[in-house]
Amino acid sequence: MFGINFNNVVVWLIPKVLRTSFNVAWLKALVVPVVTVYNQLLTFKDEVLYKLSHNGQVCHLQGALNDTFDISLRRIYISDAGGDVVTLIHRDTDEKVLVLQDDTAPFTIHNDSAYFGGSYDFIVNIPYQFSEADMYRLRALVDYYKLAGKRYDVVINS
Repeated sequence: MFGINFNNVVVWLIPKVLRTSFNVAWLKALVVPVVTVYNQLLTFKDEVLYKLSHNGQVCHLQGALNDTFDISLRRIYISDAGGDVVTLIHRDTDEKVLVLQDDTAPFTIHNDSAYFGGSYDFIVNIPYQFSEADMYRLRALVDYYKLAGKRYDVVINS
């Protein structure tokens, strides 16, 4: 149904008596808007089939995110949130203060979504800092596929 070649259809529908080069070219020019709408329909059909082939499962959500943002290396992954045991580095009752020194770059000891009392259900781990527009696209894509009521956080793993 979706494999129509409009150039051939135009030629087939013209009677043999009227098949001059001018008439064929004129009718092909008249069919151009129909071909444009037809191509938009095919693109829309492919998008809908892609959306229907993915759902809220972790493997499908990871695949949709990697297909959109990290096609070649596929470094975006989803992990469970919470459940990490939090080790305090310094408490007020300790006599000595523990000093961490790293002159090269600041580092993250724990991300917030790992120990906020289970306020997140899963974490989307991205390999680098996305632009603001890409972050909106990522959140919209995750919101589209995730189950209702599930909460998530986006964490940058460099």
